[in-house]
Amino acid sequence: MTHPERRPSADLLRATGMTKVFGAVRALDDVSLTVRAGEILALAGENGSGKSTLARILAGALHGDAGEILLDGQPVSFGRPRDALEVGIAIVTQELTAVPQMSVAENVLLTKLHRPHSFVKRRDLARRAQTHLAAVGLDLDPLTPFAALPPGRRELVEVAKALASRPRLLILDEATTRLSDPERLFRLVERLADEEGLATMFITQRLQEIRRLAQRALVLRDGRVAGQLDRSELSDASLTALMVGRELSGYFHKAKVEIGEPVLRAEELVTERSPHPITLETRAGEIVGLAGLVGSGRSELLETIAGVRRARHGRVLMSGRVVRQHSAGAAIAAGMTLLPEDRLAQGLLREGSVSRNVSLASWRPLARATQRRDDGRATTAVASFRIRCSSVQADIRTLSGGNQQKVVLARCLTHDTRALLLDEPTRGVDVGAREEIYAIVADLVSRGVTILVASSDLPELLGLCDRILVLNEGRLAGELSREEATEEAVVLLAAGDGGVEHAA
Repeated sequence: MTHPERRPSADLLRATGMTKVFGAVRALDDVSLTVRAGEILALAGENGSGKSTLARILAGALHGDAGEILLDGQPVSFGRPRDALEVGIAIVTQELTAVPQMSVAENVLLTKLHRPHSFVKRRDLARRAQTHLAAVGLDLDPLTPFAALPPGRRELVEVAKALASRPRLLILDEATTRLSDPERLFRLVERLADEEGLATMFITQRLQEIRRLAQRALVLRDGRVAGQLDRSELSDASLTALMVGRELSGYFHKAKVEIGEPVLRAEELVTERSPHPITLETRAGEIVGLAGLVGSGRSELLETIAGVRRARHGRVLMSGRVVRQHSAGAAIAAGMTLLPEDRLAQGLLREGSVSRNVSLASWRPLARATQRRDDGRATTAVASFRIRCSSVQADIRTLSGGNQQKVVLARCLTHDTRALLLDEPTRGVDVGAREEIYAIVADLVSRGVTILVASSDLPELLGLCDRILVLNEGRLAGELSREEATEEAVVLLAAGDGGVEHAA
């Protein structure tokens, strides 16, 4: 772990007056920062505060409209990401940049293959990539197709690719959102800072990660610098006050709700990716969490319950009635709705408006579209869910991650939902929007909706849930009541090291 008393070296990078305008939106407004060699700097702020815009400019992926970048005291400018890479600035972005058709090894060493069509021995490529994969904790065949990997492992391949370029400044933009346990990555970053003087600029929405890793935090709000905090000043209260400009009270909105009768039940359910049967039950007004490491089968279980995936065995019941298998339509008709893990790939019509996305669940083949009806529904959703957008006709891509997620949630709830399945509901969502989503969840359970939520964010599960079910390699490793649930207890079960176990 990086020690507070270790002082980073001289300035590696200094950026002054960074400004970027998109149409009428001033994404960055005269932002300045300094990153020292060997320093781990957190860049914090709500969605839309300018963090990713600044990171992309520093990494050569975007041109700034004004400002100057100094590297080792010398002015530099980048026309493309490779220009920044050649002077030692590498970035891992929120969107994966790997080539799905290539192997893991080819992706890790992509920046080293100056002539992509030149002949390279696969065995030599695998050997060279193996070192970088091991460094990020990946034990797999380097010749595995990238497309065959689950999301968490894909993210680690992106980190391995960045480190393979031997950077002096590593920019991690929401690199931990798909990792259930980022601790190994944190330790690697700290070791490289200590041993090689690697500077890291770390962007995350998870406040506990900032407190865990950063020596200093720079906070942006509305494209400007809201403030800076040294390590001794880092706390959830100080960070959120700078990020949102107000104090957050009752963050998880957890209230005492009377737990009712069973609503959702899965009996001896066997998913496509695991041979282990799972039985679980959730009740009206209850929030039940699904925890586990990457590859534990959380998403597969939710998608199988919701009819998106085929079950190899078992059945799903709603209020005692069997739901037809492998039919999302039958699940929805029974009162069950799934908010998917990846809102961009699975939850949104990316080229559609806010109105079209909210109303998508009500669309029917051969039905006559009624723009006024759709806009009315979307206007109600925007007000109810506090979705921030210029109008219901705004392109969904112009919304922040938190507001996009609220659009997906609003669409999920256009049905008569009695069981809501949430898969990573606040991934990539800022602290202010998280609180608003938690308030929506609290309102739903107060009205008797049952919620089954899978999350890699342990504090989120501990703050929201009445019970937590822990998966280990596709099997139900144990169950923890709210009183029994601690981070340590969940991690022990998730790693297969035992703990408190009950029948589901």
